[in-house]
Amino acid sequence: MRSALPPVVLLAATLLACTAEQQDRPGPTEAPSPSATLLPTPSAEPPRIPSATELPGQDVLLRFADAAHAFALLTDCRDDGACAVRAAVLADDGWQLRDTPAGATVGDGTDHTLQVAGPGSARLSQRDAEGHEESWLTTDGGATWQPAPAEPAGTAPEIPSGALLVADEQVNVLMPDTAEYKVLAEQPPLTGIDRLDLLADGTYWTRGKDRGTGEPAAAVTRDLGRTWELLPPLPTPPGHGHHAELRALVAAEDALYAFETGVLLSDVYRGTTAGSLIAVHRSADDGRTWERVWTGGGGASPRSLLGTPIAAADGSLVVYADDGIYTSRDGGATFETTRPGPPPEEPALTPGGYLLTDIGNPGHYRISADGFTWHTLILGGNRG
Repeated sequence: MRSALPPVVLLAATLLACTAEQQDRPGPTEAPSPSATLLPTPSAEPPRIPSATELPGQDVLLRFADAAHAFALLTDCRDDGACAVRAAVLADDGWQLRDTPAGATVGDGTDHTLQVAGPGSARLSQRDAEGHEESWLTTDGGATWQPAPAEPAGTAPEIPSGALLVADEQVNVLMPDTAEYKVLAEQPPLTGIDRLDLLADGTYWTRGKDRGTGEPAAAVTRDLGRTWELLPPLPTPPGHGHHAELRALVAAEDALYAFETGVLLSDVYRGTTAGSLIAVHRSADDGRTWERVWTGGGGASPRSLLGTPIAAADGSLVVYADDGIYTSRDGGATFETTRPGPPPEEPALTPGGYLLTDIGNPGHYRISADGFTWHTLILGGNRG
């Protein structure tokens, strides 16, 4: 598995606070360090997605279909506390504001979820105070919305390009042409699936419990979901027992990395949750065998893991922790501090690539084509 990210999976954001003045400055790997002068030149131009600060909304939920298509759910609140929910859709002609069928809400929009499958296709859900959920779908970029069927419409023999995988007691596929769910015909060999994530080469991995043993396990598909391969157990450090879990898989240029965490560390003031990082494992054969290359504890840093680590184009691994940002330039064996203090953003890998979301400034992001060179994106902020 390689981290030379293809166009459909290339987005990232900066280590610095997301402000308009920072546009096009270097990203995480160019923080001051003894080896800074040895870094290679960037390998890819970042996607020049336009900002849209004129959009109405103080809270933004951004979801990408690919590097050129996205939906943003905008929660626009008046002084009396009532909030309207609208959508902005990114297509060839930039951002277009759309109405949604979702009712007014009180709060920051956390009672809404947005799932994006392909360009122009999305599913919007809203929960009421009693926990009842209503959903709508669009296949024309939000121009029209229809009630979404609650049950899957048949089965999918494989994962189509642009589809989204969703865990709901089974793996469902949100289809990019209809925005309806279908059950993936070949299910992972796991029960209690609680995570489905993307790798940088466009494949998926999932986490749950081994059907045979009931122990925590992970599986990966290498053929668009037609078959799944159960990964062997990680060489967990002694003493962690049932608290240990696979938090992230990261595909780098020449290896696959597994980040294993223990108990959770929560920051109620910043609204983030990090898992205590107990080990980093490396595989040179796509996860079929593992070697533990780093072990936490005893004052080792990073002490936690926030979001998804970044495998950058210069060969480095960047880890966001609750107390700083750390970079490894030797395959995860050692880490150096590249930014001390709580990070201002949280990283994720999306169908468009890596995305760092500014924690303190809703609607502020940076994107990249290779985890190395960055471009600022700001959405919303105006009162409608």
